[in-house]
Amino acid sequence: MFPIILRTKYAFHTLLWLLEPDLILDVGSMDGSDSKKFIKLIPKANVVAFEGNPNNYREMCTDIDLQKLGIRVEHRLVSNQVGNRSFFIQRPIIANTKSNRGTSSVIRRSEQDMETEEVSIDAVRIDSFLTQEYSNKKCVAIWADVEGHAYEALEGIHEVQDHVYVIHIEVETQEIWPGQKIESDILALAKSMGFILIAHGAHKIQRDIILIKECWYNANRGKILTLLHISKWVGPLLSKMLLANRRAGLTYRALLKIH
Repeated sequence: MFPIILRTKYAFHTLLWLLEPDLILDVGSMDGSDSKKFIKLIPKANVVAFEGNPNNYREMCTDIDLQKLGIRVEHRLVSNQVGNRSFFIQRPIIANTKSNRGTSSVIRRSEQDMETEEVSIDAVRIDSFLTQEYSNKKCVAIWADVEGHAYEALEGIHEVQDHVYVIHIEVETQEIWPGQKIESDILALAKSMGFILIAHGAHKIQRDIILIKECWYNANRGKILTLLHISKWVGPLLSKMLLANRRAGLTYRALLKIH
């Protein structure tokens, strides 16, 4: 049955809507655009956006919409340890060349026509961060895009794993960053923490996966599978529908009728 192949971001939106977490972590946020969607979808939730690239972080700090929506922006690296770590920022060698703002990583990577700058950044584990600052939050969802650092980020939830119910994370099925852990390693770690893989994207090498807590899946199997299958066929429409109806208190039964 598993995993379902689909556009995972839309499925994640539906799972957030069903779960209604009280805390959502956007790890490797880049520009906060996903955080904005999350807080609009679940207005009662706290949303924290972590961004390691100092250039991206500075732009996020001047984003009026992030401020108005009450999204907390943290210039920290989410990892399996705390303290200062090296972080590698990539940018084009040729000036004024358009680049992907989300390719920087804790792992150095050599790419043609790109130069790398090493900076120092404060690293934090998710479990220690939550224990210190959000100890009252018992239902957590995580969205993570950390460029080859997924395994280490996931290791950092160990002490609060019982409070995390849904994880959307980018993984690689083969080595892209030197020495990185790949999808099979991440799935083995997730399984040891009680998570199951329910969906992944269509790409062969680098793709997003969705992990959910097995106990939550068992308690909501029918609803979860229905939402995933709807997401597979009309994901963008479903996401827009949920955002448009968030204040109207759209119920699961009403959603099925609309669909």
